[in-house]
Amino acid sequence: MFKFGENWASFSKQLDETKILEAMQSLTSLFGHEALKGKDFLDIGCGSGLFSIAALRLGAQAVTGIDVDPVSVQVSNENARRWLPDAGSISFRQVSVLDGSKMQILGKFDVVYSWGVLHHTGNMTRALANAAQAVKPDGLLMVAIYNRHWSSAGWKAIKWSYNRLGPRVQNLFIWLLAPFIFLAKWLVTLKNPLKMGRGMDFMHNVIDWVGGYPYEYASIDEMTRSFKGLGFETLLVRKAGVPTGCNEYVCRRLQA
Repeated sequence: MFKFGENWASFSKQLDETKILEAMQSLTSLFGHEALKGKDFLDIGCGSGLFSIAALRLGAQAVTGIDVDPVSVQVSNENARRWLPDAGSISFRQVSVLDGSKMQILGKFDVVYSWGVLHHTGNMTRALANAAQAVKPDGLLMVAIYNRHWSSAGWKAIKWSYNRLGPRVQNLFIWLLAPFIFLAKWLVTLKNPLKMGRGMDFMHNVIDWVGGYPYEYASIDEMTRSFKGLGFETLLVRKAGVPTGCNEYVCRRLQA
Protein backbone atom coordinates (compact mmCIF):
# COMPACT_ATOMS: atom_id res chain seq x y z
CA MET A 1 0.00 0.00 0.00
CA PHE A 2 1.22 3.49 -0.87
CA LYS A 3 2.41 5.62 2.06
CA PHE A 4 0.09 8.59 1.61
CA GLY A 5 1.14 10.12 4.93
CA GLU A 6 4.76 10.54 3.89
CA ASN A 7 3.70 12.36 0.73
CA TRP A 8 1.43 14.69 2.74
CA ALA A 9 4.23 15.35 5.21
CA SER A 10 6.52 16.33 2.36
CA PHE A 11 3.86 18.60 0.84
CA SER A 12 3.22 20.24 4.22
CA LYS A 13 6.69 21.75 4.19
CA GLN A 14 5.42 24.20 1.57
CA LEU A 15 1.95 24.72 3.03
CA ASP A 16 1.16 28.42 3.19
CA GLU A 17 -1.71 30.88 3.52
CA THR A 18 -2.39 30.76 -0.23
CA LYS A 19 -3.01 26.99 -0.10
CA ILE A 20 -5.37 27.42 2.84
CA LEU A 21 -7.32 30.13 1.00
CA GLU A 22 -7.54 27.86 -2.06
CA ALA A 23 -8.90 25.06 0.14
CA MET A 24 -11.49 27.44 1.59
CA GLN A 25 -12.53 28.47 -1.93
CA SER A 26 -12.82 24.81 -2.93
CA LEU A 27 -15.14 24.06 0.01
CA THR A 28 -17.21 27.17 -0.71
CA SER A 29 -17.60 26.16 -4.35
CA LEU A 30 -18.99 22.79 -3.26
CA PHE A 31 -21.20 23.75 -0.33
CA GLY A 32 -21.92 27.43 -0.89
CA HIS A 33 -21.14 30.51 1.19
CA GLU A 34 -21.92 30.27 4.91
CA ALA A 35 -22.92 26.59 4.47
CA LEU A 36 -20.43 25.27 7.03
CA LYS A 37 -21.12 27.85 9.74
CA GLY A 38 -22.13 26.20 12.98
CA LYS A 39 -21.85 22.70 11.49
CA ASP A 40 -20.07 19.57 12.72
CA PHE A 41 -17.60 18.58 9.98
CA LEU A 42 -15.94 15.17 9.48
CA ASP A 43 -12.91 15.01 7.18
CA ILE A 44 -12.33 11.37 6.15
CA GLY A 45 -8.74 10.91 4.98
CA CYS A 46 -7.54 14.24 6.34
CA GLY A 47 -4.04 13.92 4.80
CA SER A 48 -2.28 17.13 5.86
CA GLY A 49 -5.29 18.54 7.69
CA LEU A 50 -5.55 21.28 5.06
CA PHE A 51 -9.28 20.98 4.42
CA SER A 52 -10.07 20.46 8.10
CA ILE A 53 -8.30 23.75 8.81
CA ALA A 54 -10.18 25.38 5.94
CA ALA A 55 -13.54 24.11 7.26
CA LEU A 56 -12.89 25.53 10.72
CA ARG A 57 -11.88 28.87 9.22
CA LEU A 58 -15.17 28.88 7.29
CA GLY A 59 -17.07 28.74 10.54
CA ALA A 60 -17.58 25.04 11.27
CA GLN A 61 -18.54 24.55 14.91
CA ALA A 62 -16.31 21.51 15.37
CA VAL A 63 -14.05 19.60 12.99
CA THR A 64 -12.89 16.01 13.26
CA GLY A 65 -10.27 14.66 10.88
CA ILE A 66 -9.53 10.95 10.57
CA ASP A 67 -6.90 9.06 8.65
CA VAL A 68 -5.65 5.48 8.63
CA ASP A 69 -2.03 6.70 8.34
CA PRO A 70 -0.50 7.82 11.69
CA VAL A 71 1.89 10.15 9.83
CA SER A 72 -1.09 12.03 8.39
CA VAL A 73 -2.62 12.39 11.86
CA GLN A 74 0.66 13.74 13.24
CA VAL A 75 1.13 16.15 10.34
CA SER A 76 -2.48 17.34 10.57
CA ASN A 77 -2.07 18.12 14.26
CA GLU A 78 1.14 20.04 13.57
CA ASN A 79 -0.47 22.05 10.78
CA ALA A 80 -3.52 22.86 12.92
CA ARG A 81 -1.30 24.19 15.70
CA ARG A 82 0.59 26.29 13.17
CA TRP A 83 -2.29 27.72 11.15
CA LEU A 84 -5.11 28.06 13.66
CA PRO A 85 -4.86 30.61 16.47
CA ASP A 86 -7.30 28.48 18.51
CA ALA A 87 -7.22 24.79 17.61
CA GLY A 88 -9.59 23.78 20.42
CA SER A 89 -12.47 22.95 18.04
CA ILE A 90 -10.47 20.63 15.80
CA SER A 91 -9.14 17.13 16.47
CA PHE A 92 -7.46 14.38 14.47
CA ARG A 93 -7.61 10.65 15.08
CA GLN A 94 -6.16 7.51 13.54
CA VAL A 95 -9.29 5.72 12.32
CA SER A 96 -9.94 3.62 9.23
CA VAL A 97 -13.20 4.37 7.42
CA LEU A 98 -13.44 0.61 6.90
CA ASP A 99 -13.74 0.07 10.67
CA GLY A 100 -17.50 0.31 11.18
CA SER A 101 -17.37 0.12 14.98
CA LYS A 102 -14.90 2.99 15.32
CA MET A 103 -16.86 5.04 12.79
CA GLN A 104 -19.98 4.56 14.93
CA ILE A 105 -18.11 5.80 18.00
CA LEU A 106 -17.30 9.05 16.17
CA GLY A 107 -21.02 9.79 15.96
CA LYS A 108 -23.03 11.71 13.36
CA PHE A 109 -22.05 14.89 11.52
CA ASP A 110 -23.80 17.66 9.62
CA VAL A 111 -21.18 17.46 6.86
CA VAL A 112 -19.00 14.48 5.92
CA TYR A 113 -16.21 15.26 3.45
CA SER A 114 -13.90 12.78 1.73
CA TRP A 115 -12.01 13.99 -1.31
CA GLY A 116 -10.12 11.33 -3.25
CA VAL A 117 -9.90 8.86 -0.37
CA LEU A 118 -12.52 6.10 -0.46
CA HIS A 119 -11.18 4.61 -3.71
CA HIS A 120 -7.81 3.99 -1.98
CA THR A 121 -9.16 1.91 0.91
CA GLY A 122 -9.26 -1.46 -0.84
CA ASN A 123 -13.03 -1.72 -0.36
CA MET A 124 -14.70 1.38 -1.77
CA THR A 125 -18.23 -0.01 -1.34
CA ARG A 126 -17.83 -0.57 2.40
CA ALA A 127 -15.94 2.71 2.82
CA LEU A 128 -18.75 4.64 1.14
CA ALA A 129 -21.40 2.90 3.25
CA ASN A 130 -19.54 3.69 6.48
CA ALA A 131 -19.02 7.30 5.43
CA ALA A 132 -22.72 7.59 4.62
CA GLN A 133 -23.69 6.25 8.04
CA ALA A 134 -21.79 9.14 9.66
CA VAL A 135 -24.13 11.73 8.09
CA LYS A 136 -27.01 13.15 10.12
CA PRO A 137 -30.51 13.14 8.58
CA ASP A 138 -30.68 16.06 6.13
CA GLY A 139 -26.89 16.35 6.39
CA LEU A 140 -24.44 16.53 3.51
CA LEU A 141 -22.00 13.97 2.12
CA MET A 142 -19.26 15.09 -0.24
CA VAL A 143 -17.00 12.56 -1.93
CA ALA A 144 -14.64 12.67 -4.88
CA ILE A 145 -14.06 9.36 -6.69
CA TYR A 146 -11.87 8.47 -9.67
CA ASN A 147 -13.82 8.33 -12.91
CA ARG A 148 -14.11 5.02 -14.77
CA HIS A 149 -12.23 5.25 -18.09
CA TRP A 150 -10.85 2.81 -20.65
CA SER A 151 -7.34 3.52 -19.29
CA SER A 152 -8.27 2.86 -15.64
CA ALA A 153 -7.20 -0.81 -15.69
CA GLY A 154 -3.82 0.18 -17.14
CA TRP A 155 -3.27 2.77 -14.44
CA LYS A 156 -4.20 0.21 -11.81
CA ALA A 157 -1.43 -2.06 -13.12
CA ILE A 158 1.05 0.83 -13.03
CA LYS A 159 0.14 1.66 -9.43
CA TRP A 160 0.36 -1.99 -8.38
CA SER A 161 3.80 -2.26 -9.98
CA TYR A 162 5.07 0.98 -8.46
CA ASN A 163 4.39 -0.23 -4.94
CA ARG A 164 6.48 -3.34 -5.50
CA LEU A 165 9.58 -1.46 -6.63
CA GLY A 166 12.49 -0.10 -4.62
CA PRO A 167 12.79 3.64 -3.87
CA ARG A 168 15.29 4.31 -6.68
CA VAL A 169 13.14 2.68 -9.34
CA GLN A 170 10.07 4.41 -7.93
CA ASN A 171 11.79 7.78 -8.37
CA LEU A 172 12.67 6.82 -11.95
CA PHE A 173 9.00 5.89 -12.50
CA ILE A 174 7.92 9.32 -11.31
CA TRP A 175 10.36 11.25 -13.47
CA LEU A 176 9.49 9.20 -16.55
CA LEU A 177 5.73 9.64 -16.11
CA ALA A 178 5.67 13.25 -14.87
CA PRO A 179 6.24 14.83 -18.33
CA PHE A 180 3.54 12.59 -19.84
CA ILE A 181 1.05 13.50 -17.10
CA PHE A 182 1.94 17.20 -17.41
CA LEU A 183 1.39 17.20 -21.17
CA ALA A 184 -1.82 15.16 -20.97
CA LYS A 185 -3.33 17.49 -18.37
CA TRP A 186 -2.36 20.58 -20.33
CA LEU A 187 -3.84 19.23 -23.57
CA VAL A 188 -7.09 18.12 -21.94
CA THR A 189 -7.70 21.10 -19.66
CA LEU A 190 -5.87 23.82 -21.65
CA LYS A 191 -4.53 24.99 -18.27
CA ASN A 192 -1.04 25.00 -16.82
CA PRO A 193 -0.85 21.91 -14.52
CA LEU A 194 1.65 23.74 -12.32
CA LYS A 195 -1.13 26.11 -11.25
CA MET A 196 -3.30 23.71 -9.31
CA GLY A 197 -6.45 25.06 -7.66
CA ARG A 198 -6.69 22.74 -4.64
CA GLY A 199 -4.71 20.24 -2.60
CA MET A 200 -1.14 19.35 -3.50
CA ASP A 201 1.30 20.98 -5.91
CA PHE A 202 1.91 19.26 -9.25
CA MET A 203 4.85 16.98 -8.33
CA HIS A 204 3.36 15.76 -5.04
CA ASN A 205 0.14 15.14 -6.92
CA VAL A 206 2.02 13.06 -9.52
CA ILE A 207 3.55 10.94 -6.75
CA ASP A 208 0.12 10.51 -5.17
CA TRP A 209 -1.39 9.54 -8.54
CA VAL A 210 1.30 7.11 -9.69
CA GLY A 211 1.68 5.47 -6.27
CA GLY A 212 -1.94 5.62 -5.11
CA TYR A 213 -2.78 1.97 -4.49
CA PRO A 214 -5.25 0.37 -3.65
CA TYR A 215 -7.11 1.97 -6.55
CA GLU A 216 -10.78 1.76 -7.53
CA TYR A 217 -12.99 3.87 -9.80
CA ALA A 218 -16.62 4.33 -10.81
CA SER A 219 -18.71 6.10 -13.41
CA ILE A 220 -21.08 8.91 -12.51
CA ASP A 221 -24.07 6.61 -13.11
CA GLU A 222 -22.60 3.96 -10.80
CA MET A 223 -22.01 6.50 -8.04
CA THR A 224 -25.43 8.17 -8.24
CA ARG A 225 -27.08 4.74 -8.00
CA SER A 226 -24.97 3.98 -4.94
CA PHE A 227 -25.96 7.23 -3.27
CA LYS A 228 -29.64 6.54 -3.93
CA GLY A 229 -29.32 3.06 -2.47
CA LEU A 230 -27.77 4.55 0.68
CA GLY A 231 -30.64 6.98 1.12
CA PHE A 232 -29.18 10.13 -0.42
CA GLU A 233 -30.26 12.53 -3.13
CA THR A 234 -27.48 13.85 -5.35
CA LEU A 235 -27.41 17.64 -5.32
CA LEU A 236 -24.25 18.33 -7.34
CA VAL A 237 -22.05 16.40 -9.73
CA ARG A 238 -18.89 18.07 -10.96
CA LYS A 239 -17.13 16.10 -13.66
CA ALA A 240 -13.41 15.50 -13.50
CA GLY A 241 -11.21 17.86 -15.47
CA VAL A 242 -9.30 14.90 -16.93
CA PRO A 243 -10.72 11.47 -17.94
CA THR A 244 -9.25 9.52 -15.00
CA GLY A 245 -9.58 12.36 -12.50
CA CYS A 246 -12.00 12.64 -9.60
CA ASN A 247 -15.67 13.35 -10.14
CA GLU A 248 -17.05 15.38 -7.22
CA TYR A 249 -20.43 14.64 -5.64
CA VAL A 250 -22.43 16.50 -3.03
CA CYS A 251 -25.42 14.57 -1.64
CA ARG A 252 -28.05 15.13 1.01
CA ARG A 253 -29.21 12.39 3.37
CA LEU A 254 -32.96 11.97 3.14
CA GLN A 255 -35.03 12.05 6.30
CA ALA A 256 -35.74 8.56 7.66
